[in-house]
Amino acid sequence: MYNEFLDTRKKTGVPQVVAPLKKKTEGSRIRYDLDFDAFEKGVKRVNVFLLCNPHNPVGKIYSRAELKRMAEICISHNTLIISDEIHSELLLDGNTFHPIAALGREIARHTITLVSASKAFNVPGLLSAFAVIPNEELRTRHKETVFKMGYHIAAAGLVAARIAYSGQCDDWLFSLRKYLTVNRDFLVKYVSDNMPGVRTTIPDATYLAWLDFTQLKLKKSPFDFLMKNAKVALSDGKIFGAGGEGHVRLNFGTSRQILKRGLDRIRQSIY
Repeated sequence: MYNEFLDTRKKTGVPQVVAPLKKKTEGSRIRYDLDFDAFEKGVKRVNVFLLCNPHNPVGKIYSRAELKRMAEICISHNTLIISDEIHSELLLDGNTFHPIAALGREIARHTITLVSASKAFNVPGLLSAFAVIPNEELRTRHKETVFKMGYHIAAAGLVAARIAYSGQCDDWLFSLRKYLTVNRDFLVKYVSDNMPGVRTTIPDATYLAWLDFTQLKLKKSPFDFLMKNAKVALSDGKIFGAGGEGHVRLNFGTSRQILKRGLDRIRQSIY
């Protein structure tokens, strides 16, 4: 799970329950599926469910059926849904995305959706995130909390967000999606052809790949090993929770030349 979600326990002191995804391997490919039994057991013990869709770090887009089932479970236990949909514009392969709050009025009443132009339009430093809260009571509570915390939006971020969502940037975004899709395909093929023992996800969205080095039995974590021997800095899998050990997150949102150079260094350092 996105490491900032896991860090909320340290920052707030609020108890946290994790419902792990099921990892499945198919040759050099890995994917993650929902475990609804674990999910419902977790929901029974909490008041708030944090959803990351598309998922960071594994790049999974939850299907309409999966989202509907999760929402039904949350509503039946009176659990608020907070859905982080910050990567929802970065769709690969022409995939479609369903905001969980759009699946029905009752679901929307139980949902806070968090969105920003920062990922898709590369303006994360401009402070332009926002929340969509159809439930008036929840929206009032949110406003009061944000006011007490001193949160604000930067003027430059507001301008950037308006332009990003105006339609003026759509051609650029479509080109970006195509480029990221080709980068993803290049990465997956490179790992399959040149890195025996390494597995990777095939993300539906985002610019993030999740690489599994556990079969190589490196003496160090792959993060430390690659930092020292390949001079490539990735994200250490352990910060994403239990099951992340032996994995790294790779950002392929860059030029093909830089991506290939990094992959070449990884391959040369291991083999």
